[in-house]
Amino acid sequence: MYFCYVDESGDAGQFDPGQPDKTGSPYFILAGLIVGASKWKVALDTLKSFRKKIAREDFLPFDVEFHCAEMIDPRRIKAFTSISTENRWKLIDQFAETIGQHSSFRIVTVVIDKATSSLTSDEYLVTSMTKLYQAYDEFLKQERENGMVFFDRSNERHINTHARKLLGTGASGETIQGVRIGCIIEDPIFRVSADSIFIQSTDVIAYTLKEKLFSRGSRRKYNADRIFDRRIAGALYYSSIADEDGIIRI
Repeated sequence: MYFCYVDESGDAGQFDPGQPDKTGSPYFILAGLIVGASKWKVALDTLKSFRKKIAREDFLPFDVEFHCAEMIDPRRIKAFTSISTENRWKLIDQFAETIGQHSSFRIVTVVIDKATSSLTSDEYLVTSMTKLYQAYDEFLKQERENGMVFFDRSNERHINTHARKLLGTGASGETIQGVRIGCIIEDPIFRVSADSIFIQSTDVIAYTLKEKLFSRGSRRKYNADRIFDRRIAGALYYSSIADEDGIIRI
């Protein structure tokens, strides 16, 4: 049995390049962190050890959620504003390194560049979900195992509805034409991100991928755009629907 923890970066709203300050983010990213049930406890202990380490070093208390967007744009959150900007990026880099070095992890990422995508805004989430489920199901078939999916607790109703179409488990019997998911079982499980260090880890994956693909000049001096390739890319699962760099782009 495998578990896949999913989180996003950006929003599923419309983006207008002519009005970047008045519309949604220019990207929508879904990331999935895959770990086997037999290695789950070891992985949990590894992630907790990192959080305890930075707590001992007086950077971030263990009970404060590690959320990259809030960390970099803290909005008066004392736990983050008390850390220098340089050290905040160092913490993200160290967390990414902890994830990438763990041999049990495999990672799936799906990216939509809204400026070039032909999709409409109401298709961003469901299309990204479909691709992530297809890649995860392909991984499970290769491993000859079943798997479950864990989402951050947002858009719960919308995600559940689409997941049931993907699996063909809804009461209506409705399915997605041309998509067959055979190894993912049951509805997704929803977790409060503050209570799940695996969801927080997936947030780091999605956020650093965003920095790689949609980098901002002011952050390059902290090497923010290099974290994903240096720390995480080695754990990517290269599905048949991914590009040559292991990232699924739609």
